[in-house]
Amino acid sequence: MLLTVLFVALLALLLERRSRKSLEDVREGCSPSETLVDPDETFYLRYSLRNTGPRHVLFLRLRQDLPDAFCPGESAIVRAAITGKQMALTTWLRPRQEAHFALPVSVSRRGFYRLPSLEVSGGDFLGLREEVRRSSGFRAVTVAPRGLPQRDLGEVLGGFLGEISVRRFIHEDPVLTVGYREYTGREPMKAISWTQSARGMGLMVKNYDHTAQPAVSVLLNVDADTEAEELEVCFSLARTVCGALEERGVAYSFSTNALDAETLFYTVSDVEEGLGPLHFSALLERLGRACCRAGYPGERLLEHAAAAGSGRGRILITQGGELDGSAALARLRELGSVVILRAREAA
Repeated sequence: MLLTVLFVALLALLLERRSRKSLEDVREGCSPSETLVDPDETFYLRYSLRNTGPRHVLFLRLRQDLPDAFCPGESAIVRAAITGKQMALTTWLRPRQEAHFALPVSVSRRGFYRLPSLEVSGGDFLGLREEVRRSSGFRAVTVAPRGLPQRDLGEVLGGFLGEISVRRFIHEDPVLTVGYREYTGREPMKAISWTQSARGMGLMVKNYDHTAQPAVSVLLNVDADTEAEELEVCFSLARTVCGALEERGVAYSFSTNALDAETLFYTVSDVEEGLGPLHFSALLERLGRACCRAGYPGERLLEHAAAAGSGRGRILITQGGELDGSAALARLRELGSVVILRAREAA
């Protein structure tokens, strides 16, 4: 009996010694299944634990405090914490074993959400001590703004795009030149291409393409003396407008003076002109990360749009009448068609 007790005690001490550095061979991870989601869309937080060593890890605990805006689905690994909700799970791992867990989550508010750090704990064989460390790998989820019911928006955009086409027919855009033809005497002098005529082929005039789709610049101004909740309508309206342009196959660019929540800086040209799912995703990413603070005045946003010249329409989205008396807005109207969509009226 004494030999048996001694053998068991020695075995326990050996196992205790081998299990002291319980986290040495453990690798943990957390990543969202999607980095760009719509409000109330369900996605998953995926957790992983991997034992890279030759020894058993008899006890592991993984914990993470979830952001307040996260609404986790029904899961046994979620429990109430002192503040908000917390993901907590316990397991053990054999040598070279890997375990995976998934937590369904949804977010109802637009925004840019960084995932908090992970806390991983490991215990020894006898449960006498616990080793803890935190993993702070950068992961984030962007929630796009909600769309608004289009209602009369289709009629407004249809008339606006038609006006762009008419103005382009009257004031031809030299960028849309597709060729040259002989001068007949009925064309205006400004249509003559002197470089082509100098080649000895007689007077030649530019041949414009009037069938090309119009190009549109969408401008979002958040430089307004109002509450953040009211500005949220501006972001939703911008998503709805760009979605309608996507449906009509109209190429568009997007600019805003809203600060970026991830980097807290702005660029004067946020999303270049384009069309298609990837382009629309880039727009939603920018709208989701945008703050309700302006990096520069709305007047400068309009001045930058005017610098692009004529030949394109502008859709200005703003809270109210902040820019109605702007000199830059008057300049934009001289260059082409402009429509102003006020979030206060849309709400």
